[in-house]
Amino acid sequence: MEEKKRTPALALLLIVVAVVLLFAGGYLFERSSAAGDPPPSSEAKTVEEMLAPGNSAETAPVYMDGRWYHKKPEVEAYLLMGIDRTGEAEAIDGYIGGGQADLLLLLVVDHQAASYRVLQINRDTMAEVEILGVRGDVVGTEIEQIALAHGYGDGMESSCENTVRAVSRLLYGSEIDGYAALQMDAVPLLNDAIGGVTVTVEDDFSAVDPTLLQGETLRLQGEQALHFVRARHYVDDDSNLSRMRRQRTYLSAFAAQLERALAEESELLLTLYEDVQPYMVTDISGKAMSRLAQRCRGYTNGGILTLEGEARMGEEFIEYLPDEDSLKATVLQLFYTEAENESSGG
Repeated sequence: MEEKKRTPALALLLIVVAVVLLFAGGYLFERSSAAGDPPPSSEAKTVEEMLAPGNSAETAPVYMDGRWYHKKPEVEAYLLMGIDRTGEAEAIDGYIGGGQADLLLLLVVDHQAASYRVLQINRDTMAEVEILGVRGDVVGTEIEQIALAHGYGDGMESSCENTVRAVSRLLYGSEIDGYAALQMDAVPLLNDAIGGVTVTVEDDFSAVDPTLLQGETLRLQGEQALHFVRARHYVDDDSNLSRMRRQRTYLSAFAAQLERALAEESELLLTLYEDVQPYMVTDISGKAMSRLAQRCRGYTNGGILTLEGEARMGEEFIEYLPDEDSLKATVLQLFYTEAENESSGG
């Protein structure tokens, strides 16, 4: 396990632009343990029961793998989205075609533990997604790739809110306090603003961008950066798992380069924020960002979590089926704490 390191408080001041600072000093992967048998107590709630009508996950203890858990008292969660649309963030006519959320990162801050973690969610994850009608109202739900949740809506707030609901539902109703979505066209802008990002190209990009030479270490410039984090088809095994790995590699390298750039130009974050505003949709106010940054000064970076699961070819597209035990354990890890002196009798 890699050593956990601290990052500057400014990392949380600009949720989207500087979210990559969360990965400074490397990233770590953690796999969740399997669930145990449910307890005999009628007062406890298993993970499956947390969403049952009339049950309150706020007050009832949760039992898993022989242990009892209570909800953490001081947790904030923010959903960060990378939207596969070109140009600036603009509303579309109607409520379908708002662009897919190809990158989904859930930032979870635990104030009591003075730490934060990031859950990277596979865009192919099969989840219950709300379908919006022509008036923007919910007309039903479908089990489909979670990235499609953003496609229902006007590409702005309604699309983001629909994605937030889908992610919350996937995570057993866990509360999400805010969101920020960034059009992928902002990647070259951010990349070049800090002088480019150096990575080692592990995949074969010859069919997409021949300047990305497999096996070479190079400083990405302009569209190279976008291709590196966005390309999926005709690269490696065409799977999103491969692209997620590249995104983590890029974010870690971006963080290191951004820190170097900040050492030379202290106001760079504010400049970047202004530059990407036309490409961004968020419900997180500047005041809220500032408050979070101040409160989180010196917090420990807990690294990146991913959900175990199986990627398979569906009728039309690749489907990622999250492992239920991994999903349950991850929710408990992020939003719950082990109860002390809890008896099996409730």
